[in-house]
Amino acid sequence: MLVDYLELAGVEIVNSARATAYAVARGLPVQCDPCPELAGALGDLAYTDPVTDRAPWWDRGVPESSGVLGVMGMSVAGFNSSPLGREPVQLVGDGAALGVARRSHREIAYTVLLLTTGECALSYGLEWLAAALGGSACTCGGDEMCVFSCCPVDGTRELRHLYGVGLLDGPQVSDTQYLPTGHVIATVTFSLAAGVPWIYREPLDTLTGWVNLADGTSISVDPDQVYERCIEPTPCLADPDCPAPPLPPRPPIPVDACYPSGRDQFLQSVIGLRPVDQPQWLETVPVLEVVTGRTAMKRLVVRFWTDPSGDCAATTDPCRACAAIQVPYLPARSVLRVDGRTQRAMVECPQGPTGTAAGAPTLYGPQGRRFEWPTFACATGLCIELLCLEETTADNARARVLLVPRSDAG
Repeated sequence: MLVDYLELAGVEIVNSARATAYAVARGLPVQCDPCPELAGALGDLAYTDPVTDRAPWWDRGVPESSGVLGVMGMSVAGFNSSPLGREPVQLVGDGAALGVARRSHREIAYTVLLLTTGECALSYGLEWLAAALGGSACTCGGDEMCVFSCCPVDGTRELRHLYGVGLLDGPQVSDTQYLPTGHVIATVTFSLAAGVPWIYREPLDTLTGWVNLADGTSISVDPDQVYERCIEPTPCLADPDCPAPPLPPRPPIPVDACYPSGRDQFLQSVIGLRPVDQPQWLETVPVLEVVTGRTAMKRLVVRFWTDPSGDCAATTDPCRACAAIQVPYLPARSVLRVDGRTQRAMVECPQGPTGTAAGAPTLYGPQGRRFEWPTFACATGLCIELLCLEETTADNARARVLLVPRSDAG
């Protein structure tokens, strides 16, 4: 992973290209050859000085902030190893039970140089670095972290995202150099922890367009009858003359209390993704975004099928759906995001002329039962069906489904 750039909670922390440009302009010789296209990939103009460019650390009320020349990346560790592991449990006899493979959190350690024009600037630079690494004060589950896998060309293909990231240790100054020119360089180490262990790419380009839900095909659906014809396999070893003893009762699974019964008119939209448009060796997860429009929306259903054989019209059999997302109710003018990257769902609703309220919706799976976060491990193609009640779908309601590749190492 490229050490020359790090962004946490929307704040640029490390940018070797920026630091090199400012250092050279202030007469500080640096032995560094950062990515030449880094500024362009970030949408920045050529770097001039912290005040003109309004560098992330520059503060109009703190004069010494203009003496901070930037943070230059030296080394990073934690991206190239996978957090996937298992703990075998030894059996009484020979051998062991392998146990369930699981991913722990990811720890990422950085060593950087903080370049400054003097002691006062160094003091402020450390204050800013500690505050910026503390992340956003508005989140309690960690922040988004952005890095590049290699020197960027267009800034998209090489971009990587981590979620649930927070400061684990530091920043700590391990060495300070006082140069004859008056410049002061501090070697700083810090480590971050990512609660979500995967490294995510940008969403696939083939599934970025919005679908106007009101333009869907009107179909008549009885949800109960749809699932009644899904035949459950019968255990073939059950002896009718000697049934096995009953198992202990399990806790009941919560069911949507408003799951509809009886026939209703739904609007159906279908999106297809070809196998060649999916990564062959990377898992993908969906991100659902819905804008309800002028009226409240009731009974939104999103279903996924793999292996469509190129014909989604022949694939959308509810008995073969591999995953489903059902949302009973969404307020008017609200925005829903069901994010498979962070495994969180959120609805934002307008409150008054300028306010916004946010809440976590209750998600259900098939037949209004337990919801499970979908993951697609094979590049077999994908069909996605969007269903919503016709009478509660506004003419400006829209939705889209993004598909995001992820990996264990990068």
